[in-house]
Amino acid sequence: MATLYDTTIEMNGVEYGICGIDVGNSRVKIHHDDVFLSFPYDKEWKKNVQHHFRDHTTRRYLIGLSSVNPKQTTAIVKVIQRCPGHLVVNAHSLLMRNEKLLSFGAVEHAGIDRLLGTIGAMNDVKPPLITVDCGTAVTINVISKERVFLGGMIFAGFTTQLFGLAKQTAAIPEMKFVAPADAIGINTQQCLMAGVTSSVVGGIAHAIRNIFATQFKGKPVPVVLTGGEASHVIERLGAESIEATYHQHMVTDGILSILASAPMIDVQDSVIGKILT
Repeated sequence: MATLYDTTIEMNGVEYGICGIDVGNSRVKIHHDDVFLSFPYDKEWKKNVQHHFRDHTTRRYLIGLSSVNPKQTTAIVKVIQRCPGHLVVNAHSLLMRNEKLLSFGAVEHAGIDRLLGTIGAMNDVKPPLITVDCGTAVTINVISKERVFLGGMIFAGFTTQLFGLAKQTAAIPEMKFVAPADAIGINTQQCLMAGVTSSVVGGIAHAIRNIFATQFKGKPVPVVLTGGEASHVIERLGAESIEATYHQHMVTDGILSILASAPMIDVQDSVIGKILT
């Protein structure tokens, strides 16, 4: 059975597959066909991206690029443009030209990852719905039955809260998040993990209930989670009597959706020209 990932686009006599790249705050994510890669911004990340597109792809791709990290955007475009045959397409430009998938004129400066994530979620779940992206920041996004982006909330995620405490408090060292075993801790590390977990999960649960009450007349709507820290949230939401599903590739699925549905003229106009090294 054909799926979104099987989509091919012919342009100027050349057949391309479609690929989504999400340039995030802490890592870059690549998604095409049944391949999903995620690279942190370490000293090897550019080499890993180039190696994949140069040596591990057997077809040409139209690569929809979305970014919330301007520092890395030019770098990754240059890397891909050194790999013959692929074209990079500005996903933000495509989104601005296609409000059939999502109408967002009522909000100001919503992050591209938030908008694309809601489109990706609607591939599997009919609106209305709420999406929650659990990453460096937690973003909560609300979509109406008519596919209108109503707005949402943003607050610090697990790792960001820990980083902020370490920077602002002399007695708290930097540490990685580890899911707590108990509701309370008996040492500083355990107390931090329990506290940050209660903060993030409690904030998400409170936000969802408030959205149900104010936006949907008290009726629950589907909740879809994504992001690297979602696994620490979804079961705990269940304990709060909030059912949620997990969608691993929500943002890149949104990119693939707008690529697959865009008119050819919009795709051509959104191709990113050669960036000189």
